[in-house]
Amino acid sequence: MVELTEKASQRVISILEESARFRTRYDRSNRKRFARLLRDPKAIASTIALTDEVMRISDKRRAARTFQSIARSAPSSLGLLDFLGLKLAWLSSLILPKFTMRLVEWRVRRVSRGVILGAEAQVLARHLASRNKQSVNANINVLGEAVLGDEEAQQRWNSVAEVLRREEITYVSVKVSSIISQIITIDHKGTIDRVVERLRGLYRIALERNSFINLDMEEFRDLAITVDVFKKILDEPEFEKLSAGIVLQAYLPESHHYLDDLIQWSQQRFKRTGANIKIRIVKGANLAMEKAEAELHGWTPAPFGSKEEVDASYLRLIDTSLNPDFKDAVRIGIASHNLFHISWAIELAESRGVADQIDIEMLEGMANGDALAIAHQVGSVLLYTPVTRREDFPSAVAYLVRRLDENTSLENYLRASFSMRPMSKEFTDQRERFRKAVKDRWSIDISSRRHGRTLSSASDKKSQQEFENQPDGDFTNSKLANAIASSLKGVAKIGDLQIPVVIDGVEKRGSFTESGIDPNNEGEVWYRYWVADKTLINNAIHVARRALAGWDRRDDRGAILLKACEIMEKARAQTIAVMSRDTGKTAAEGDPEVSEAIDFARYYAMTASKLAPGSKPVGVVLVVPPWNFPYAIPMGGVCAALATGNTVIIKPAPEAVAVAWNIVNHLWQAGVPKDVLQFVPTCDDEVGQYLVTHHGIDSVILTGSFDTARLFHSWKPEISLMAETSGKNAILITSSADIDAAVKDLVTSAFGHAGQKCSAASLAIVEASIYENPLFFKQLKDAVRTLSVGAAPNFGTTVGPVIRPAGGSLLRALTTLDDGESWLVQPEQIDNEGFIWRPGVKLGVQPGSWSHLNEWFGPVLGIMKAPDFETALEWQNAVPFGLTAGIHSLNQEECEMWIEKIEAGNLYVNRQITGAVVNRQPFGGWKRSSVGATSKAGGPHYVEQLRNWDLIVDANTTKRGAEIWFERVGKKAIDPSGLHVERNLRRYRKFNGPVVVRCDNSTSDQERSFLSWLSKERGIEIILSEHESISEFISLIDLHKAAKVRWLSSEEPPTLELLDRGIPLDGRPIAQQGGVEYPRWLLEQSVSVTNHRYGNIGVGPQPNVPGLGK
Repeated sequence: MVELTEKASQRVISILEESARFRTRYDRSNRKRFARLLRDPKAIASTIALTDEVMRISDKRRAARTFQSIARSAPSSLGLLDFLGLKLAWLSSLILPKFTMRLVEWRVRRVSRGVILGAEAQVLARHLASRNKQSVNANINVLGEAVLGDEEAQQRWNSVAEVLRREEITYVSVKVSSIISQIITIDHKGTIDRVVERLRGLYRIALERNSFINLDMEEFRDLAITVDVFKKILDEPEFEKLSAGIVLQAYLPESHHYLDDLIQWSQQRFKRTGANIKIRIVKGANLAMEKAEAELHGWTPAPFGSKEEVDASYLRLIDTSLNPDFKDAVRIGIASHNLFHISWAIELAESRGVADQIDIEMLEGMANGDALAIAHQVGSVLLYTPVTRREDFPSAVAYLVRRLDENTSLENYLRASFSMRPMSKEFTDQRERFRKAVKDRWSIDISSRRHGRTLSSASDKKSQQEFENQPDGDFTNSKLANAIASSLKGVAKIGDLQIPVVIDGVEKRGSFTESGIDPNNEGEVWYRYWVADKTLINNAIHVARRALAGWDRRDDRGAILLKACEIMEKARAQTIAVMSRDTGKTAAEGDPEVSEAIDFARYYAMTASKLAPGSKPVGVVLVVPPWNFPYAIPMGGVCAALATGNTVIIKPAPEAVAVAWNIVNHLWQAGVPKDVLQFVPTCDDEVGQYLVTHHGIDSVILTGSFDTARLFHSWKPEISLMAETSGKNAILITSSADIDAAVKDLVTSAFGHAGQKCSAASLAIVEASIYENPLFFKQLKDAVRTLSVGAAPNFGTTVGPVIRPAGGSLLRALTTLDDGESWLVQPEQIDNEGFIWRPGVKLGVQPGSWSHLNEWFGPVLGIMKAPDFETALEWQNAVPFGLTAGIHSLNQEECEMWIEKIEAGNLYVNRQITGAVVNRQPFGGWKRSSVGATSKAGGPHYVEQLRNWDLIVDANTTKRGAEIWFERVGKKAIDPSGLHVERNLRRYRKFNGPVVVRCDNSTSDQERSFLSWLSKERGIEIILSEHESISEFISLIDLHKAAKVRWLSSEEPPTLELLDRGIPLDGRPIAQQGGVEYPRWLLEQSVSVTNHRYGNIGVGPQPNVPGLGK
């Protein structure tokens, strides 16, 4: 093998010498440009930004603004002509933006013309004819718009079919994701059936024309699906004699398993039919996105961890596949630009007598001289040739960016090749890499990186010193997918479940039962639960109060919650199944909720253990959770209260009692005493009111609507309520947006869990140039119409049922158009009872209209047309709520202005606005999205509110503690996530108006001293109210447009009047602990910014997110 390696090195020298003779003037110029570019990371960044960000903005004026920012900082290492051209274009864009952007686009097209070819028939035919004279063949890959729906998938299919029918084209590559929009990993069989159905038409054309179709490989999640599709279609009688190809990626360890599988299968097929297959072996070009997706979900990246391992894997795949025993059944495509690897494959094939088994394959436009030299030596070369229609070129820039990123990495062979000569430093460096890869090829570990961790070990105890998010379930892991399928079948068989009230560990029966229904199946009853009466409520509260002292003294509360994390992980599949039947959550929606519940338990256990001294539990906490996040949110509220030494009564949402039953059983199993956590279902009637307002309940955690929070206060004005309430959430899509990305995130945000998330986007505010761009509504309509609507247990469903038959505001949203509105996609009821609806999109929503200002929980999206960015931002802030908000823009200045001015608790830049993750994006809103003395769930202050803190007795000590907290935390924008692909900043903001403090004779001098310090030294705008009547106090609030009220008076506060004005009321006394007290005078805000484009870290807008100490 050493001799073979040296022969390969000698062949590389001969190829390099010969390739120099084949290079045209254009080739030589390109090599110099790339060599110069690759020496400067700033030049690479500028090139990617020009190629991607500027080209993806459809509004030429806005594109000019982004271009100006890039051009101003462009380095001279781009080359004198390009550098001067950029500076001149920058000046020109200030005067003639549209004209200049056309010139810039022309320049990008011209520079990339050798890499992406025009798909127009005459242009492409001329190029292919020229290539054929050079013994170069083409493998055509049709690029186009992002496939978000069936219509675009059909158009791409048509484009591929049209190309296949051309006389001069005999070889085409197809990605399964380009011809079908609904690729659902967990729906393995359904996805295969859909893809095969679509592929049959293309394979028939290939049969008719004796053409070759190659199935491209994409991301890891598509690997098993693509292989199974390939085998299934070629095993069908119609295609059993067809020769076709598939790609395997060397950077995935699993490719070795699939190579063996394909070889074995192809040999059997060959014996049966005489038809062979081809396996194209590539390194893999989706590494950036593989890493990005894995990081966001907490998975181990699927690819090998180093370039050395990938090279060794590549050579091992070649070594395995070049074999006389199956050379007739399997052809091998050696796809690479690494001349050492190509030469080694040639030498190896010749030494084994299988030289006719291989094709050498390269990329069009990347190394023309090398390709021609190889063709001259071995007879021919096949070039992977991307083509696109002229109008689709902006959508093809993702390919350009991927190639730029892939080929500019420090370890990449192509980067070195632009300066390589025989025996140069670049040559010897690459030769040593090659030799090491040959040596290591059989010693690398080819076991799965992604699936190396078993389901049970995913919940191993994390260090209590540093929080770590729980990985999401991985649907590419057949063990999890099968476990969920099995659990769904088991839950589906349940028809007579009886769920009791549980008080002090004893199962009780109330006076009657209520029905638990299945929204997936016309509201079929599948369980019944007993409802507590007032006597049982009294008993439960008595037990909870009796257990308080003992629970607070225990030092193993955190350990119990960590044990619960393990139990929750082991029960992941079962919990997903129960959520699916009880609340209509698909597996894709239920899985991250299990991870979030585990995160809550672990995070609260850890933060509670680090609380400063000087507090005691608030007492008995009643948790009143929602049905739309039936597992994570109740688990979070319960665990926060338990971690801080409180006893808990959970009153489950009537729509989600079965899920809540799972919650308490998981916690009891972990060791939570049954007198500390009790399960008390009630109806939402006078008995429920009795529980909520009971004098033995010290605090209520509510997640629900603003109206529910107001109702609770109307029952008991002095109630201690911590409530995360409503949201009217919008995404602002500016004229600088990437339309593909904006539509994808908008659809996900609007229709995940059938639009029933409190963070869902029920509104999009779209700048006029995007609104008037036909592409925007074409893609939005296509994406929405393509959503698969049905029962949640069906793995092929992407939009499940609503929780109950549509009524009230949701029914109005689904069925009613106001003045100026029209349907882009009209909602449609699917079932008889009104649980399942096809999503709708209404256009022409007017400012100040019902659809603009009101929330609904369901699959309807309203669209507003804004004349400009400033007006759009004003409309986004005009709603009475401030829960989540999003923006899509590739312009950094717009992103920064929006971040500074938007009024919401959770901000999302260039991503979906749903899916907040514990610690990364603590969740909670402003305005009417938050009621009571509360703070962000999954954030550092949530457990503080569940302790009663010692009252201030020494203002100076409190001030010092507050100053320390502010310097360490309060003035900064802190990213606790540690992610690379996403920046998650946690920061504090001052209120947009004064904080009115109500005092009286009971307000101590120490409290007044601290208030004075806050106002004079810390810049908190405070207005004291002491002698006014309550009516005068309300007038004072209105006059000064107060943003918050702090009630330090012994009087009863005008709670409902403040609620109706959207003004938060905090009735807690001032705490001695300054680090606890200071945050109460500020707003919390979470800002999540996508920090990549196509997985390339640091590409795209990088808005500054300042803290208070800016």
